[in-house]
Amino acid sequence: MNTAAGGYRRDIIAWQNEMLKAKDKSGKAYSPVYLKTIHNQLSAVFNHAVRFYGLRENPAAKAGSMGKEKGREMLFWTQEEYEKFSFVMMDKPVSFYAFEILYWCRIREGELLALTPADFDFEKSTVTINKSYQRIDGRDVITDPKTPKSNRVIKMPQFLCEEMQDDFVKIS
Repeated sequence: MNTAAGGYRRDIIAWQNEMLKAKDKSGKAYSPVYLKTIHNQLSAVFNHAVRFYGLRENPAAKAGSMGKEKGREMLFWTQEEYEKFSFVMMDKPVSFYAFEILYWCRIREGELLALTPADFDFEKSTVTINKSYQRIDGRDVITDPKTPKSNRVIKMPQFLCEEMQDDFVKIS
């Protein structure tokens, strides 16, 4: 390996170390999946340079990867597990309905916290997801959903729609 390639490799490793220490806008470390993704993108750029511009080797490949390919496994309750939990929550109406919407509509916590009465259409049995709640720099902020595909209209199960409609005034 020539000195230039070794220098690039050292630069890549230094960059990786900086990325491992870096934080996003909200002060959180980047996820291992994100780190893997940006390393792969950098490596693709170097592969292009090897193929078309005479770079001898890909220094990102020589430096080794960072991050990991898969995010952590998401665990979901079975319906039986959820029903046991919800039975205990029935005497706390606001919490009970929040968990009902989370479980049966499969929405994120931030999406739930951003819901307003205008998001519910009891005639069509739907709830519209078009915003999300976040806490940024100690402030409560309503933002766009996590991804553009997260903007959606969800069909609520009929029993949930009826529960929500019957008690909507009580919890608002």
